[in-house]
Amino acid sequence: MIKNIGRLDQVLRTGIAIGMVYLGFIDRSILNDAFSSNIIGTLGVFGLIVALLRNCPLYTLTGINTCPFKDKNQDKKD
Repeated sequence: MIKNIGRLDQVLRTGIAIGMVYLGFIDRSILNDAFSSNIIGTLGVFGLIVALLRNCPLYTLTGINTCPFKDKNQDKKD
């Protein structure tokens, strides 16, 4: 899997995702609607997975790469 998320991007995504998980699943008093809380929490979980894997599907589709280092697997062709 080719990494296309740099370190700063990863840290920002992780922080935002943890905040969304907190708002969605832990502190439900901020959002009174259970449906909205579940959606925000689920999006936070997906964001956290993307940040930990350092591969964003949207970045792949658009050709964006914030990772400054070239991945070793990029040179290999199937």
